[in-house]
Amino acid sequence: MRNRRFQNLIMLPDDFTPSSHDIICGKGKDCYDHKGNRWFRHIVSFYVDGYIAAKDSKFKKSKIVSDIFNKIRRYLGRNNGFVSRDRKNGNWCQVCAAKAREKIGHELRVAVSNRKKKAEKAKMLAHEVQKFRRLYEMQQAIFAELKSKSDMEMVLEDEKEIDEIQCIMEEDDAFLNIDDMDLIYMLGVD
Repeated sequence: MRNRRFQNLIMLPDDFTPSSHDIICGKGKDCYDHKGNRWFRHIVSFYVDGYIAAKDSKFKKSKIVSDIFNKIRRYLGRNNGFVSRDRKNGNWCQVCAAKAREKIGHELRVAVSNRKKKAEKAKMLAHEVQKFRRLYEMQQAIFAELKSKSDMEMVLEDEKEIDEIQCIMEEDDAFLNIDDMDLIYMLGVD
């Protein structure tokens, strides 16, 4: 039954080439990188918060999918903008509204998943920054304790070594003025 819904494809002319606003339904890097698909993901990104807020309400999620579909349709004017290449003959065809809505729903689910992954990564990075700062504070406490002990000066025979330690401590003090985003950048973590 489900496959019958998608058999109502409108064949496009043999010389048809997807424009920068056509959304290609398919898999692979070519489809993903197509300018129309990037534009489509941009449009979908505006609706992700509403989709997340809809939680288990199938009606609300369906309404969001319809809103996106109608917005794309209004913008393009001529057709629904969703095209696919026929596997048998290689010609382009316009997909039916049901398949276009399925593509929109899929893209919303992917966007929600990506947002959750980014939130988890940010949480992990924040934890790593906290851990790094605690280690830094412990190092500073050890340096301060070592500096205060008079026997430290007896162990270090050369004043040059004392100057090097003081220089390192001054550089470490400058580290305290770095905010978390700069620290993440310096650590090379994306």
